[in-house]
Amino acid sequence: MLIFLAFSVYFLQFFLHICFMKNQLYDNLPKSLKISSGRWVQIHPDKGEGYLLYDPIDEIHIGHILFDNDGHWIYDGEILSIEEQEDVSGAITGHQKEMEALLKTLKEE
Repeated sequence: MLIFLAFSVYFLQFFLHICFMKNQLYDNLPKSLKISSGRWVQIHPDKGEGYLLYDPIDEIHIGHILFDNDGHWIYDGEILSIEEQEDVSGAITGHQKEMEALLKTLKEE
């Protein structure tokens, strides 16, 4: 009986460790995004308050997007145009779906 209890405690610790590791692995995955210009961008969460941007096709870093406490973004780089910067920041903050819905309603009119 004591062996069963010891086994269940170790199994529970192992199971919880795997669950937490899985959450950390999937939460820290880069997000891939195709922006309006047709360029693919990978968004990697940075250890600070920003995001590292990477072009997987050309295999180059294309800058950082930094956010302040009010949710305003700043692009630290030279490669992306203003429209591309807005696409990336919208994808990060979640406003991209709202903008797509707005554009669809404007096209229908």
